[in-house]
Amino acid sequence: IHSLEHFSGTSQNELKEAFIKCAAAETFLLWNYYKSKNGNAEDLDEKLKGGNIPEEFKRQMFYTFADYRDLCLDTDLSSKTDTRKGVGKVKYNIYDVFQKMKRTTAEERKTWWDTIKNDVWEGMLCALEKAGAKKSLLTEKYNYSNVTFTDDHRGSKLIEFAS
Repeated sequence: IHSLEHFSGTSQNELKEAFIKCAAAETFLLWNYYKSKNGNAEDLDEKLKGGNIPEEFKRQMFYTFADYRDLCLDTDLSSKTDTRKGVGKVKYNIYDVFQKMKRTTAEERKTWWDTIKNDVWEGMLCALEKAGAKKSLLTEKYNYSNVTFTDDHRGSKLIEFAS
């Protein structure tokens, strides 16, 4: 959440870029952690290079994406109220920009999120490109509208999961 915590911009575009940077950085770090905890890192990297994201990691990506949506929509369940650091500071910074954009209602925040959600997801996929995957393979196979993960023997689409 570094880019959102230390955000000093005032525009919609700057806020969008901060969301993308944060989600991408978190995905990259999460991938490295996932590899360290789930077996042969080289094998996992090879699968990723071939355009295959493991189901369990994809599930983690869905939850990460939903966390950023919740921060944007101010539906984050966090009780962090210290506006000087961490999630509390992130919430304050987002609130401040929405005030300046005159988008203060939940519906206006949702409308704005809907304009950036594809870019945030693509930023997360681009982070995996930095880990060795081919961006074109990932963005084609795991595009926002069609990506699913299998949980309890059923598929969940991101578009439904994060709505």
